[in-house]
Amino acid sequence: MIIKRVLNLKILLYLFLTGVIVGSIWYYNLSNRHKAIVKTKIIHTLRLVDHEWDIVYNDNLLHMQSPDLLIDNIYQSMDGPQVFININVNPEGNGIKWITGFKVEVFREGTIKHNNDLLCHTNIDFFDAIHYRNLNLIKRINLQYPRFGTLSNGINELNFPKGFGFPIAENEKFIVASRTLNHNIEDAFFKVKHHIEFKMADKGKHLKPLTPKALVLLQDYDRENPFSPDTKQNPNLCVPIDLKNHSFSSDKGIKLSSHWVLPKGKYHYEFNITYQLNLKEDSRIHAMAAHLHPNAESLTLYDITLCEAIHTFHCENYPDRIGLKNVPVYSSEVGIQLKADHQYKLILETYNPYSGFRDMMVVLFLYLYDREMDEHLNNSNLSGLDI
Repeated sequence: MIIKRVLNLKILLYLFLTGVIVGSIWYYNLSNRHKAIVKTKIIHTLRLVDHEWDIVYNDNLLHMQSPDLLIDNIYQSMDGPQVFININVNPEGNGIKWITGFKVEVFREGTIKHNNDLLCHTNIDFFDAIHYRNLNLIKRINLQYPRFGTLSNGINELNFPKGFGFPIAENEKFIVASRTLNHNIEDAFFKVKHHIEFKMADKGKHLKPLTPKALVLLQDYDRENPFSPDTKQNPNLCVPIDLKNHSFSSDKGIKLSSHWVLPKGKYHYEFNITYQLNLKEDSRIHAMAAHLHPNAESLTLYDITLCEAIHTFHCENYPDRIGLKNVPVYSSEVGIQLKADHQYKLILETYNPYSGFRDMMVVLFLYLYDREMDEHLNNSNLSGLDI
């Protein structure tokens, strides 16, 4: 009996050591990004750090404080630890509320000032099936990717102009995904928290509704050999990154990359985004925010039909380290007109002085006046909607 127990213990020990060895080999071969995912999951599951979200609601503000995120390495854009939350942004059940702005700040433990260097991005998505069902606009479901917006390195706040907002019905669901970043701090080992806010209009107000559109600058790549393209045959081919998550179709159905390796030196990129705008009628832009990666110098929304720039974002990079110090936003009551029969493109200028790995991604978020939604809310007698 004793011998049998000893043998069972040996077997269990053998299985445990085998699991440790196999797990270690598996972990070692993961990318930096996936290592961060595994580490974050383990330390939150084992309660080694603060693992819960802290959420505070009031009439004019929804504030979320993230669990701890451990920075223990150099993390390039898109590689750092990340947390998600599925949150009800209007739980009171007393009709429509309006989001008028949003903000994220990252605080290193022991500090009280936002650290821009540690913000990779905060993505905010809404469930369009719930959103449009509750607003009784079923025909809009699944017509576009339901991303409300993104804040990122160099831009941590966007406020809509006075009198404008994004309508949310009762029990509206959002997904918030916030990721941290560390381009510069060697031998890092510290925790950060992300503080995320949604600003709300006073109850009972009716604002002019905005609808978000995400315009993505895409680049072609060698589909037979994507990571070692023959640039002699086509010098415009990019080296893509993560084609599983960052590959999208052109207007002709061809797969293109939205995330690519940034070459050293100055580069100029253009991409026609008319099909992404998909304007059914003339409209006006009342707010814009550009998601960019370090070494972006400027991003221009350009009217091809008129041969003129509509708006240019001039970026400020840090002179002494990697990172975007500032990316300006656009917010205006007057707005900028877009014509449904015009062609539009994005133009990106970059300068990368570094010889090591650098990457690039471009998404321009437009917030357009939503005439159809405005008329729908004004004429609606939907039950439960205070309009």
